[in-house]
Amino acid sequence: METVIVEAQRLAAACAAILQHEGVPAADAALVADSLVEADLKGTHSHGVLRLPRYVKELRSRVTNATPRVCTEVEGESFARVDGDGGLGPLVGRYAMEVCLAKAARTGTATVTARRSRHFGAAGYYAAMALPRDMIGIAMTVASPRLAPTGGVRPLFGNNPVAVAIPGDHGFPLVVDFAVGRTGAGRLELAAANGETIPAGLARDLSGNETVDPKVALNGAIIPIGEHKGYGMALVIEVLAGLLAGAPYFGVERDSVSDHMRDHGIGHCFMAIDPGRFMPTPAFKQAVAAMVTTIGATPCLTGVSEVLVPGQLEARRWAERRRDGIPLSRPSATAVASLAAAAGASLTW
Repeated sequence: METVIVEAQRLAAACAAILQHEGVPAADAALVADSLVEADLKGTHSHGVLRLPRYVKELRSRVTNATPRVCTEVEGESFARVDGDGGLGPLVGRYAMEVCLAKAARTGTATVTARRSRHFGAAGYYAAMALPRDMIGIAMTVASPRLAPTGGVRPLFGNNPVAVAIPGDHGFPLVVDFAVGRTGAGRLELAAANGETIPAGLARDLSGNETVDPKVALNGAIIPIGEHKGYGMALVIEVLAGLLAGAPYFGVERDSVSDHMRDHGIGHCFMAIDPGRFMPTPAFKQAVAAMVTTIGATPCLTGVSEVLVPGQLEARRWAERRRDGIPLSRPSATAVASLAAAAGASLTW
C-alpha cells in the first residue's frame, strides 16, 4: 500500500476547513477534525480521516445536522440522556462525556446515554477524556448491522466497540479499545480501496462462507471475536448504547441504514467512575502503575521482544507521528485533498 506523510496540524486544518465549508461552525469543525486526526496519530486509520468523506456526504444529504442543538433532555443526580439532534458524532460524544464526568465528580459514578447521534469515531477518544480528571472512563456505541449471531448468517448486530480508560502513574494513557468483530468495516474499506485481500477467518458472505475479498465482506458479515463471546458482547452493547439510549440499531436492513440514520440516529453510552471514592486516588494510580510494570517485566514468548499494555503502542505512535507526520494511504490523502480544494483550502504532503 502506497502511503504519503502528512503533518498532523496541516491535516487537522484541512479537515476543519472542509467541515466549515459544509456549514459546520468553526469551533465544532475543529473539534471533529481533532477527533479524526487523533485516531490517525494513534494508528487507528479506520476511524481517522478515512471517515471524512462519509461525514461530508451525510452533511450534504442532510442526514447529519451541521448546526445541532445538542442538549440534556433527561437527567438525575448520576444519570442523563442526551439528545444529539442529528449532529456529528464527535460533537455529541464529547458533550455527553462531559456531562458524565461532571456528574461523576459530584456523585462518584455516572452513566449517560446519547441518541440521535451519528458515527462518533474511536470510542477511546471519549473514554480518555476521564484521564485528566483521574477517573475511569467507559464509552461504547452501536453501529449498523455487520455481525451475525453465532450460528446465523444474517447480520443483526453492529461491530459495536467499547473502550475503557484507566488512570495511573505509568506515563501513558492506558486505554482498552476494541470492537467485537475480528476486523472493522473501516479496515475492510481500506483493503477494498487499495485492492488488497484480507486474511482468512475475518468475514463471511451472506451464505455463511468465509471470504478473503473485502468487497464481499462489506456486503456480508464480520466474524465476532471468540465467536459466541464476541456475539454476547455485541448484544450487551446493543442493550446499553442502543435500547437504553432509545436508539437501537438491532436488525436494521442494510438498504435501510440511511433512512434509519436520518430518523433515529445512533446511540452511545458513557460511564465514569471516580476511584477516589473507593480508595485514595494516589494509591489507586500507584497500584495501576505497578500492574503495568509487572506486565512489562513478564517473560516473553520465543520471538517476542516485549509485552505491551493496551494503549502503550498507540502512545508511541502518537508521539512519533506528531513529530514526523502521519502516514496515510494515498487514496485517503487524495480524497481529503480533493475535498479541501473544493472548500478553498489545501493539503500537501
